[in-house]
Amino acid sequence: MNSPIGFILGSGWGGIIKNLQEKKETPYKNIFGHSTTVVGHSGKTITGKIFGRSVILLSGRFHTYEGYSSSDVTKTVRYLHEQGVKKIIITSAAGALNPKYKVGDLVILHDMITLFCQSPLSGNQFQNLSEAFGQDLINSAQQAAIQANLCFQKGVYVYLKGPHFETFADKMALRFLGADVVGMSTVPEVIMANHLGMQILGLSLVTNLAFVKHDHKEVLQAVKNQEQNLKRFFINLLKNV
Repeated sequence: MNSPIGFILGSGWGGIIKNLQEKKETPYKNIFGHSTTVVGHSGKTITGKIFGRSVILLSGRFHTYEGYSSSDVTKTVRYLHEQGVKKIIITSAAGALNPKYKVGDLVILHDMITLFCQSPLSGNQFQNLSEAFGQDLINSAQQAAIQANLCFQKGVYVYLKGPHFETFADKMALRFLGADVVGMSTVPEVIMANHLGMQILGLSLVTNLAFVKHDHKEVLQAVKNQEQNLKRFFINLLKNV
């Protein structure tokens, strides 16, 4: 029997839940002792099947800008690991630093910049991150995007704590460092998932152009506009992972 596929759903990515069969929901407060506070993060664990595959969806996440430590925000990853998840799909909304990217592009992450992230690991928990994301999952995601006619890029994610958005000088510096997209999540979770030996797929949806003024409502709307395309993408992806 295949182990369930785990999802962490970032801002606005909850549309996938509409496809769930045999759905069972549990509020985060019942599992983690507290709820999420950010608009676009419903804060519940949902189990069921999507297109015949058993999944565990974590709708929403905890962020360091809410006052949690990097270790705290990875409770979600540790929970999925305890439930037998071996493959985890970590999603987010992000601002595009790469001038070739457009709003609505799916970014399949092939690397990340951890320089600004306090590690969720401690002591002598040394962790190799030379291949932070699984190449087989990257290949499957690229094929699924092509089949869904969804514009996609392969890119590098950089984490900043927030909750303020970056200054123009910040963005120029991050682009110089090699980042394609910037966000306020993902990196602590990917570090922990690597530490736990999980296979990881990182997906970011470009919801705004980082060098253009924006707000959180625009971020959520941009994800909503791609809901049907993302549905087709996930149908194709889950057939092959």
